[in-house]
Amino acid sequence: MRKFLLLIVFIIPVLVQGQTQPKREVIGRDIGQLKNIRISGRLIDEITGDALIGATVTVPEINLTRITDNNGGFELILDRAEYNLEFRYVGYETVLYPITAVGDGRISIRMIQEDFQLDDVVIFGRDPEKNIRSTDMGAITLSMNSIKELPPFLGEVDIIRSMATLPGVSQVGEAAAGLNVRGGGADQNLIQFAGAPIYNPTHLFGLFTSFNADVVNDVTLYKSVIPTRFGGRGSSILDILPKAGSIDRWGGDLMLSNYSGKIGINGPLVKEKVSIRGGFRGSYINWFLGALSNPDLNTSSANFYDGNLVISAPISDKNEFTYSYYTSYDDFAFASDTTISWKNNSHSLQWKSRLSDKLSLDALGYYTQYDYGIFNRSGINDFDLNSGIVDFGAKVFAMYQISETNKVTFGGEFKDVTLQPGELIPTDEQESGLLPKKVQDEFGRESAVHFQHEFELGEKIGVSYGLRYDMYQYFGPRTVRQYAENQPISDGSAISETTYGDGEKITSYDGLGPRGSIRYSLSKSSSIKAGYNKMYQFIHLISNTATIAPTDVWKLSDEFLKPQIVDQYSLGFYNNFKGNIFETSIEVYYKDIQNVVDYKDGANLILQNHLETELIPASGRAYGVEMFVKKNLGRLTGWISYTYSRSLRRVITPYEEEIINDGDWYSSNFDKPHDLTLIGNYKVSTNTSVSATFGYSTGRPVTFPEAKFDYSGNNLAYFNRRNEQRLPDFHRLDLAINFKLKGEGKFFDGDWTFSVLNVYARKNPFSLFFVDQEGSPPQALRLAVLGVPLPSLSYSIKF
Repeated sequence: MRKFLLLIVFIIPVLVQGQTQPKREVIGRDIGQLKNIRISGRLIDEITGDALIGATVTVPEINLTRITDNNGGFELILDRAEYNLEFRYVGYETVLYPITAVGDGRISIRMIQEDFQLDDVVIFGRDPEKNIRSTDMGAITLSMNSIKELPPFLGEVDIIRSMATLPGVSQVGEAAAGLNVRGGGADQNLIQFAGAPIYNPTHLFGLFTSFNADVVNDVTLYKSVIPTRFGGRGSSILDILPKAGSIDRWGGDLMLSNYSGKIGINGPLVKEKVSIRGGFRGSYINWFLGALSNPDLNTSSANFYDGNLVISAPISDKNEFTYSYYTSYDDFAFASDTTISWKNNSHSLQWKSRLSDKLSLDALGYYTQYDYGIFNRSGINDFDLNSGIVDFGAKVFAMYQISETNKVTFGGEFKDVTLQPGELIPTDEQESGLLPKKVQDEFGRESAVHFQHEFELGEKIGVSYGLRYDMYQYFGPRTVRQYAENQPISDGSAISETTYGDGEKITSYDGLGPRGSIRYSLSKSSSIKAGYNKMYQFIHLISNTATIAPTDVWKLSDEFLKPQIVDQYSLGFYNNFKGNIFETSIEVYYKDIQNVVDYKDGANLILQNHLETELIPASGRAYGVEMFVKKNLGRLTGWISYTYSRSLRRVITPYEEEIINDGDWYSSNFDKPHDLTLIGNYKVSTNTSVSATFGYSTGRPVTFPEAKFDYSGNNLAYFNRRNEQRLPDFHRLDLAINFKLKGEGKFFDGDWTFSVLNVYARKNPFSLFFVDQEGSPPQALRLAVLGVPLPSLSYSIKF
């Protein structure tokens, strides 16, 4: 383990009319001091006792705002005086709390969920002026209360698909796993839950997100200038924070739909000291497959489940421990003979500590395992094909608050990654004739140190700058080929091999990643920001399909496959109107990508011990403009997101047979120039709302055969230039109606949700395939995942 030298939220919630008198629990001490009076406290739900994470605490008299932490806690440093504290959280009544600060003390605030007032409904979940005043660019936080306003997908709130409604974020199509952010591949996004990386965040090949929304507090996507504490991916960081349980009382929730169900429970293990929250979700979707007319599908089966456990121990005002466990499992048996399965398991343990008035520490350790495989039981050449990833590491960073507008963060991290790219195990070697085969395991280590400084120069200028130093080592045991010079890397040009022992270093890379942004305020409601970001990525998804699949191979950087290096430049204008009712922004960006992976024609990626023979080094670039308009207040709320972008690749090597499209720039598999999303939520009455989502995008690039020819009695397709054609444009409308049933007393609170996906039955093509017909050109056939309207009904209660 390497020793590091330390060098160095979705809220303003709800502007609702009304207030309530909180229960006071004040502990006074040091009576009589005049300055630096510390007032700490905690916000919880009046009914469930849940911590309210990301709520705003405002002191209007001195224009001071604080955001509650993962335990609902906050701290204010005040002078001796009278103040009127304001507490706000999305979906809750605003609390006004007058205090006279004469000495240090602690308060507990219990907030009540509001009945939506028709004239004053707010769905923003952070300080509404944060987009103007902060130096953040491309950082978007959505609370679960806001995500739940969107039409559900098959009866469930979908975190990943919710992100795809934002500007600069897209998916390649229906039932697509992963995200494409600002022209990057799905592997260029680090998705982490409670600080632990998750390698396949989907159920049923992307039809469901594998995160239970009831165990999630909020989700933050960083896609422009990424804080230096994050690294290892080229495009974005999706940071998903779990929700802690109540330390006050027991409660739970239950949801049933026609495709899946889930249950959760939470409460105090030790009252006021230790809480626990657990959630489990499972599917019963086989009845739906059995009702389909396709004989291959109605004899198939699909199953998934996921589970979460969060134990939080705020043992004092200054120290908190949180343990989080996450697991998910999928299997899909196609036509009852071939089963594909994948499984995630992750553990994380976090310690947060306030070491002094100005210095705080955050340390986290994690362990993640991802396994995936194919199991063939057709009776002919039965086999098991297994692969997996083990990733474990630790992170630590500290924050020193020099003043209200001046802070420094610094820290370090390391991780060890082990890849098992593939192992073929014949069920009966003698009968099948298949021979067992195991691809060599891979071993890598990443480490980094980083610091970031954020400060303001007067009222108009804000600056954030930082530096991250990434280091990477690739280890044995491994046998590595050497290839002849002045020849393409191939099996035929291999001339020798070198064997490295256990733990012996094979190669290493490092690099400095500067990041920075500057904000200039034109007025209280508008600002201009510019930023630069450099990222290094040492792990790659080796797949020549457009979306993540369980059978894809992950590959570490080695002496042939260099790390991806991404430089991004951003410029944005941000403006709020009518007292922050309307929030608008426009951002332009340009990305330069080095060492991106592309593939030789006809590349064989399965059980390949020497993948370098199938890969080609490529360059990439992406650019675009993102426009965003959001309405936060009123009966009708929602947003419009439009992105024009291009994602391009180019391959030029010394060998003519490796050059793609004559060395010209060509579209990547996920290049979709136009992407438009319309989101609307209309409050019909206090307990009824209607929501709609409409999406349109350019069809993704594909390569069609241009001719066919006969070779030794076989008809073969002829392909010329890569990704020169496109699928038809994508568009779809989804609708949902939500009914809220208020229970008697405080026992339960029920919600009915009826939704229809693909309302007008658009047959959006997920892919095209070709059927050869004698005497005529190959015939193109369209595969649509959702070709008909798909209704769902769900009911959820809290208890």
